[in-house]
This record gives sequence, structure tokens and C-alpha cells, in this order.
Amino acid sequence: MRLPFPPMLLERAEAPFADLGWIYQVKWDGVRNLTLVEGGRVRHWSRRLRERTALFPEFDGLARALAGRRAVLDGEIIVLRDGRPSFPAVLERDLAARSTAPARGLPATLMLFDLLELDGRELYGLPLTERLQLLERVVAPSEAWQVVASFPGDQGPALFEAAVARGLEGVVAKRRGSLYVPGTRSRDWLKVKRRSEMLAVVVGYTNPVGRPGGLLLGAYREGRLRYIGRVGSGLTAGDLAAIRAHLPPGPCPFDRLPALRDRFSGDVGPVTWVEPRLTVRVAFTEWTEEQRLRDPVVVGFSTEPPEAAVMP
Repeated sequence: MRLPFPPMLLERAEAPFADLGWIYQVKWDGVRNLTLVEGGRVRHWSRRLRERTALFPEFDGLARALAGRRAVLDGEIIVLRDGRPSFPAVLERDLAARSTAPARGLPATLMLFDLLELDGRELYGLPLTERLQLLERVVAPSEAWQVVASFPGDQGPALFEAAVARGLEGVVAKRRGSLYVPGTRSRDWLKVKRRSEMLAVVVGYTNPVGRPGGLLLGAYREGRLRYIGRVGSGLTAGDLAAIRAHLPPGPCPFDRLPALRDRFSGDVGPVTWVEPRLTVRVAFTEWTEEQRLRDPVVVGFSTEPPEAAVMP
């Protein structure tokens, strides 16, 4: 098996379901990671095939734990903040490049959920349940890494409710007999995620030609206003007209002009910046690796002050 390679990806499901042909796992709020343990060395790659070995020295002990065996592992890296996984915190580690300073005080944990090769034997073609049995036998848990627990498919709805109640991201449902197909987004693996809410401040709006516009949003982190994405869902034409009428144009409120176009969105068209004084509540599914809101929807307008819009 040649590394790096793109991992198998999940499709989305709207709600959990009870089915004994499936298993469920908690979905941790982290970044995807592929790990190679070979010859006393441990190497890591991101979902987009960027090597990140130097960023996570706390996982080097996997080489000793596997006692010289070669293994290819799939999982995700999490960082706990106030006892819960924090996606912004793990991004501080993941985006640290070659600097060790951002890593201080942010110990990471590697949550393992698949075993793809063992001692030169490729395991792609084995059913998921067999791969998981091997994973649990091969990798003993430690403070720096854990094997993700699996639950019977009839417990899916209850596990989802328990995960949401504890502030976790949601659950993953996997077909028991599913094979591992690198680089594919498969209906054999499904993610069911809670929607989070947060307060955001309106920093501008778009004026695209021939289609409705949307709001540009920001939030504060460590006293600095950061761009967190744009939203059109949940807004009426009247809402947008009122915002345009009552928020006069102004300079860009960020220290540096943010990149408004990313891989999740096309050209935003002409943009009008405004003074950051209007706040809105938005629901969203998760944070992207660019620290943008994914699938945001405006829930309502708020009377809270802009400084109350703080990134988690």
C-alpha cells in the first residue's frame, strides 16, 4: 500500500436509524488523519495528503506500542478544550506548519477507527467488522491514542441523543460488511451531525448579478475580528433590503482582506463592507478547515452587541 492516498469519505444522513446491519461510532470533532507505522517510525498525512508528521510528536509511541509491526491506520486527531473536542483548537495544531509555539498547551489525541494494512497484508477487502476486530487486538489504548468504540446498529438513535447531550458533534453509521474504498464518498458510511448555533456579526453583504445576495459574517477570537463565512439561507428579500438600507457602506473591518471564495463556494460577486454592529444567530453543521461555517442558516436577528459574537 503506497501512502499517501485519499481516505474513504462519508455521506450525510439527516437522522440516525436503528438497523443491526450497521454499527455506530461517536463522531469526534477533529481532522482526518492517515498513519503509517513502519520500522520504528510513525508518519501522518491529512485528508488532502499533506504530511503532518512533525506536528504531532505525541503519537510517536505508536511504533513501540506495535512492537515493530507495520500498520496503516485511519482516524482523526482531536484536541480537547474544557473537556470537549474543539475544532478550532485542533486547527491551531494542524495549521502550525513547522512552528511548535502554537502547540503549547494543546495536547492532541489520535482517535483510530480503521486498520487498512497489517504486516504487508492489505485489508481493504475485509468486511468492516473484521478490520475493527484486528484494530482492537493490535492497538492497545494509551493517553495519546484510542480506538473508537463501536455500538450495535439498534443503539444508533440513543447514541446520537447521548452524543448531542454531551456537546459532541454527532455519530457515524457504518455498514457492518462495508469494504474500504480509498478516495470515494460512500453510502456505506454515513454521518449524522447535530446543528450548532452561534452569534455572528454582519460585516458586509454581497451584490451578485441575477441572484439574491447574502451576508458576510465575522466573529471575535482573542479580541480580533475574523471572517467566518457567508450566508443566504434563512433570509428574505425584505431582510436583505432592510440591511442594505440601514447599514451604510464602510471600509473592510478586517486587518487583512479575507478570501471570500473557497472550495465550498463560487464567486460571491460585488461586495459591500459595513461597520460590524448588527448581530445575527446562525445555525451550522460544523467548522471547515478554513475556519468557516459550513451550511449556515440565519435563525434570527439579535440585539446582543458585536463583541458578544465570539468563536468557540
